[in-house]
Amino acid sequence: MKTFVYASDLHGDFQDHKTVDTLLKFCDSFNPDVRVFGGDLFDFRNIRRGAGPMERQDSMAADVEAGMQFLRDFKPHVFLLGNHDSRLWDTAKFHENGMVRDAAQKGVRDITAKCRSLKCKMLPYESDKGFYDLGKVRFIHGYHTGIYATKKHAEVYSPTGGIVLHGHTHAIQYHSVARLNGGRGMGVGCLAQLHMDYNRHQTARMIHAHGFAYGYSDKKDWNVWQAKEGVNGKWVVAKELMTL
Repeated sequence: MKTFVYASDLHGDFQDHKTVDTLLKFCDSFNPDVRVFGGDLFDFRNIRRGAGPMERQDSMAADVEAGMQFLRDFKPHVFLLGNHDSRLWDTAKFHENGMVRDAAQKGVRDITAKCRSLKCKMLPYESDKGFYDLGKVRFIHGYHTGIYATKKHAEVYSPTGGIVLHGHTHAIQYHSVARLNGGRGMGVGCLAQLHMDYNRHQTARMIHAHGFAYGYSDKKDWNVWQAKEGVNGKWVVAKELMTL
């Protein structure tokens, strides 16, 4: 039986520092066997589709350094690329400007080398390959959005009798699948700031929440707990274990 911590959606220099500090403090105490980071390590807002002129002029230096520092601090065993991270990989392959493409390729090499030095397995942001299994628990970044995202992830990705954990939506959500031996899904929240300029018109951000998940799993059994920031700003982590 293996213990684990799963956290997702840092977004580089858009991270929420209190949430990250809470996660690292918890890991020091819980000492999980497996640490999984669920993606969107970086924001890469200046290379997103539809980026405005001001975003395109923005430097990536602070964003990249914040993400790399988190890798050094969290030391994940598994890193699932998210859709924001994948922007760099896509730029490295497809950008029409050769100079930009070369810079993106160097960035990909640097991130890959850092993961290799940490003995961290990096998985692509691809719907049929971008998942990691630990017994009855499956980890993904996330491929659906909206209020039914956890339902869709549970229906597609949850192992029989197990659970799929996802990020991507920045929300804490749950769903149980009505099928023989069941299947469940859980959106664990995020490590990022809850309000960013480019999502200020989206109603979905009103349910964004800080959080991460932890638990244990083997081939026969599992349990998962949600760590989350309460309305009073205090963090509650399974009362029978600890309160941060």
